[in-house]
Amino acid sequence: MFEHGAAAARRANRTAQARLHPLSWGNTVKPAMSGSSPGPSSRLRIRGLAGDLTAGMVSMLVMLCYAMSLGTMIFSADLARYAGLGVPTALISCVVTALVIALMSSMRVNIAGPDGNATAFLAGVAAGVASSVRADGGTPQTILLTVLIAIALCSVVTGVILYALGSSRRGRSLQFLPYPVVGGFLAGTGYLLLAGAFRVVTGEPMNWHTSALVMHLNWQVWTPALFVCASATLLSRTWKHAAALPITLALGVALFYVLLFAAGLSIDDARDTRLLLPRVAPHAMRIPELHLPASLMHGGVDWSAIGAHLPETLVVTSISAISILMNSTAIGAATGEDIDLNREMRAAGIANIASGMLGGMVGYQSFNRSMLNARAGATSRLAGVFAALACLFVLAVSPDLVALFPVPVLVGLQLFMGVRLLIQWLVGAFRKLNWHEYLLVPLILGAIAFYGVVTGVVAGVIAACVMFALLYGRVSCVRMEFDGSTRTSTVERSIEATERLHELGAQVCGTCLQGFLFFGTANSILQRVRERLAASGPVSVRFVVLDFASTNGMDASVSVSFVKLWQLCAATDADLVLTGLPTRSRELLMKTGTLNLRIHEFSTLDAGLEWIEDTLLASDTRALPRAEEDFHTMLAPYFTSPALARLLARLEVRELGAGEPVFRRGEPGDAMYFVESGRVAVLLPLSDGRNLRLRSFGPGTIVGEMAVYTQQARSADVLAEGPARVLRLTLESLHALERDDPVTVQQIHRFVVKVMASRLAAADEALRAAHSAPSG
Repeated sequence: MFEHGAAAARRANRTAQARLHPLSWGNTVKPAMSGSSPGPSSRLRIRGLAGDLTAGMVSMLVMLCYAMSLGTMIFSADLARYAGLGVPTALISCVVTALVIALMSSMRVNIAGPDGNATAFLAGVAAGVASSVRADGGTPQTILLTVLIAIALCSVVTGVILYALGSSRRGRSLQFLPYPVVGGFLAGTGYLLLAGAFRVVTGEPMNWHTSALVMHLNWQVWTPALFVCASATLLSRTWKHAAALPITLALGVALFYVLLFAAGLSIDDARDTRLLLPRVAPHAMRIPELHLPASLMHGGVDWSAIGAHLPETLVVTSISAISILMNSTAIGAATGEDIDLNREMRAAGIANIASGMLGGMVGYQSFNRSMLNARAGATSRLAGVFAALACLFVLAVSPDLVALFPVPVLVGLQLFMGVRLLIQWLVGAFRKLNWHEYLLVPLILGAIAFYGVVTGVVAGVIAACVMFALLYGRVSCVRMEFDGSTRTSTVERSIEATERLHELGAQVCGTCLQGFLFFGTANSILQRVRERLAASGPVSVRFVVLDFASTNGMDASVSVSFVKLWQLCAATDADLVLTGLPTRSRELLMKTGTLNLRIHEFSTLDAGLEWIEDTLLASDTRALPRAEEDFHTMLAPYFTSPALARLLARLEVRELGAGEPVFRRGEPGDAMYFVESGRVAVLLPLSDGRNLRLRSFGPGTIVGEMAVYTQQARSADVLAEGPARVLRLTLESLHALERDDPVTVQQIHRFVVKVMASRLAAADEALRAAHSAPSG
């Protein structure tokens, strides 16, 4: 009895754990039975809450370190004296973005905040704005206020664009950006992070002339920085534990204060030499001494400087969107959770708008911090909420703690982020990419390093366009090539007419297109048609068919190629037939006047082929049968005269008007029908109320024979397309003939087999054409 109770408790324990920590379980666990004790479930809920609290505290420490590190990078060099007022912009973002995204993200363990990718470019925006204001003769107060407004506006603009991307469900369009171009941007981000760390410790921008300043750095600066960078890099590749980064940072802080004590320096001395952050006053978040409303009203902001650096602001937005795509995808893959990228874009958009309105910098989902949160025991969104509220509590109650954090440790964190990106995209990508793709990574990196962010982005965009054109040019726009013998309409004709159309098939030159058509692909279509016309031999091509059903658009340049194609067809006395044009493509060709030429257009390929077949048969004197011919003449080649007479005596004549049923779906298969004149169509009802035409049967064909032979109910409706006359052979009459006249029945079965063989031959030709790769 006790063993059964313990087993039930263990099952309940596993079930509750699966609910609270789904990341640890790959399979769905059934709920515990209603009679089980609630005690273990309550304890596990408390344990899950404790895990969220623990993960929130660990995440809070790392979030503060990242925020201070990135804030210090922005407010460095000439802006270093404003760090006491500038670093809070990162802290505001740390709180706001973490809270909003924890509540709105599609993933429960998501942690957000300022990120090195966007901040590396944002630091360039801040430095550029400050230089522009200084060049305009602005005061230090104007410089500070303009930089802060520029940072806040960058957050708002980024938020609006991200929210628009998510709301319009365009978030996944970023996935079409070539992978090497993304790698080049992120490698450039790594360089900018290293340059930002250099600017923090030397006060000068990193270039060939200032690189020697590294040799003159105080050992109290480079020792903790290199320790943090080397330790974090090594542990991130060898010991993937939640405590790795917090322990590294804690050891870095301890090392700094040991070195400070060994040098005999006080806290104030360290702050005077900028080894520690300036004190952040409790009211720094509001910055009342700037008198913001009065400053805005009295021209205290240099708006021209902000406008001059708008392109860099849009770069920050682009990098943020790319980072959200990559981070969210990586988080979803690591945790096994389904991600909604458009929801992530909307969440990041709202978070950045709120952060910008409060004066914060750009922030979004972070892969490393989210993984740290998950490994630290997070089971729900509460961990992210706890982390955000804990950051707010620390900053509100003990802002002096921020001022005790060593700048060299923050520089080491910056170095770690930069080195990690460079290793990933300069070393790791070399093993994953082809050499010509890999060359784009150092190319874009070099453009960013030597010529600036905007030049690097322009180089990346150009590279993306060139790569898209080259790669898309390799993808054939031809899905299938056919002629009149390998691809026919769904109209079934008599055996003689089918055979004659097969003989005339070389007069049809057809191509099914796919993808997006632009000037290059349209020219390849023209060239391919020209080659096929030249190779047609003694049989002249009368119809050139282009089917657009599988295309998703075209640009205006395509019309020029189609005019040339029409001229080519006119020179060879061939008709140009276009089928399946999408609405926008048709409107484009109408605007350019292409469709005003002698071009035949049909809504579907089947309709176009039907018209071509009717035209070929109408102009061919050997073609049989014709609708007006005698039914007896159609069947005479397949029956002896006595057998045909006995068959005709058994047939029941039915005259049908347009739309009248031959039979309905679900009816018993009690008869087969010979089509004497007109056409009947096999229709399949769809769920939306429309009917799909599967096959159309003309004079000299039979319909409904399959249900007679299989004794199954009718699988589709057969209706008359127009006035038609059919002859009905009932199952009862067929059985009577089998009993009384085996010779006639044998000829009937032989005729049915020939009709079915003709169908199979046409289907084989269509399959062969569909699966044979187009040449050229």
